[in-house]
Amino acid sequence: MLVASLLIIGGALTFLLTSFVADRSSGDEDLAKKETSAEAREVKTWRWEEMFPSDMREALEEMPVAWVLFSPLEWHGEAMSFGTDPMIGQHVLDKVWKQVGGVRIPTVYVGAESDYKYLKKGIQSHWGLEVITEEHNYGSIYVRPVTLQLVLEDYLYFIKREGFKMAVVSTGHGGIEHLKVMREVCERYTDDSFKAVFGIRRKSAGKVPDELRFKSRGHADFRELSFLGAVNPNMVDVDKFGVTEQDRKVKLLKENKDKIDFEKAEKLIEIRANGMAEVIQEMLDEMNKANQ
Repeated sequence: MLVASLLIIGGALTFLLTSFVADRSSGDEDLAKKETSAEAREVKTWRWEEMFPSDMREALEEMPVAWVLFSPLEWHGEAMSFGTDPMIGQHVLDKVWKQVGGVRIPTVYVGAESDYKYLKKGIQSHWGLEVITEEHNYGSIYVRPVTLQLVLEDYLYFIKREGFKMAVVSTGHGGIEHLKVMREVCERYTDDSFKAVFGIRRKSAGKVPDELRFKSRGHADFRELSFLGAVNPNMVDVDKFGVTEQDRKVKLLKENKDKIDFEKAEKLIEIRANGMAEVIQEMLDEMNKANQ
């Protein structure tokens, strides 16, 4: 599910939200100041798996922020690939990371979902939307909430132990238990010396023009398909959308095919990424000011 949670490489970047804010109440002068400030700052990014110890020392000295996404592989109807959640989530997170800087940890394909028990010829499990389809939905791999909790705790422990001051934790999955676990763990690991940041999308919510709003938030519906198509059109097959009986059980309807809009979704991705980048940068500025 899309949580809707969660990026232009290195160099001088701006945090101008030209597609983010519908009205420029702050005025062109304030925007120009933001541009000048951002261009004066060199943005450095690293990928953890490609780093040497010398790189790590440099990152911890110059930008001690780690970025990581947790998201499962999951059934998204007949028209979308199993990697929908992590693909969309990491695309947004990467845009933010490349604007702000820091160390990107490889995406962790781990996520929790509800297990519904049924007594049919013995006790059987129906995971996630199988509670609606009442049949096996191919392609999902979940972990128990306690497993997600332990893995996330271990990641944060070692990120903090390494010397990072902030971990930006994100997801592309909207399972209730999944979000609850991630939020609680991040809150528990946050203290005066280390911030585990989760839920940045909500903190960065801004004005979105009505013409860019999708009227559906359902799992794997035309809104989520539009996002995946904007990120990687090879991972969708629009002609299969809402055709099968299994799809239609969860309200994926071919009658809504004309509402799929990759271009609109791409604009919304930019809005989300720019808003998240601004919020994270403000947090870092506050931390730096407090440590001076």
